[in-house]
Amino acid sequence: MTRSTEQVFSSHKDAILTGDFPKLLADYADDALLLTMDGTFAGKAAIEGFFQNLLSGQPNARVAFGNTVAEGDTLLLEWSAESDVATMPQGVDTFIIQDDKIQRQTIWFTVVPKGI
Repeated sequence: MTRSTEQVFSSHKDAILTGDFPKLLADYADDALLLTMDGTFAGKAAIEGFFQNLLSGQPNARVAFGNTVAEGDTLLLEWSAESDVATMPQGVDTFIIQDDKIQRQTIWFTVVPKGI
């Protein structure tokens, strides 16, 4: 049975909150695209590298999920986060979810270093 856009995102959200990296990656299609202001990451291996780099630079990151709006295969998310070294007061992601997987995602967020 194919999951809805909201069900796939719920799985993705749970993986982030529990730190379950394999589950997080399992939600992506093999040929998924992740678009960031730092570039485009194509395929699971590149997306895995993006998240590993992000998480290694933000030790003990804690994400707070805000509003979501879903319509058909598209979901818009507001979020914020805090780590040992920075706060991310504003983040916005867009997901396109088809065939039970995240096919496309955009990520935008601000980073404010602590102690500056």
